[in-house]
Amino acid sequence: SRPCSAATAPTTRSVSDGPRASMEAQAAGFLNRVVTDGELDAVVQALAAQVAAKPAMPVIATKRHVNAVTAQMVGTARAWSDADGLVGGLLDPECGAARQDYIKGRGR
Repeated sequence: SRPCSAATAPTTRSVSDGPRASMEAQAAGFLNRVVTDGELDAVVQALAAQVAAKPAMPVIATKRHVNAVTAQMVGTARAWSDADGLVGGLLDPECGAARQDYIKGRGR
């Protein structure tokens, strides 16, 4: 399953841990709904049609507002810094071993 968020522009993201992670993200409020791979294209097209049918000015204003709020929460400078930290963690052998122990502990 893949998440499909109707909160902003029609974008989709794949959750790497599969359906269970998608459902957990939805339960936590990060996603509005989860669809299967087979449904994804049709759901995205329907969502895009819904957004396109709305008056342009409110859609643009909403998108600008979402972008502004997001920039204040995690600005681009911080995002790059966070990304650097994550890459460092992915490349570090000790972090790799900890990840594997965590995954084994969750029974995956």
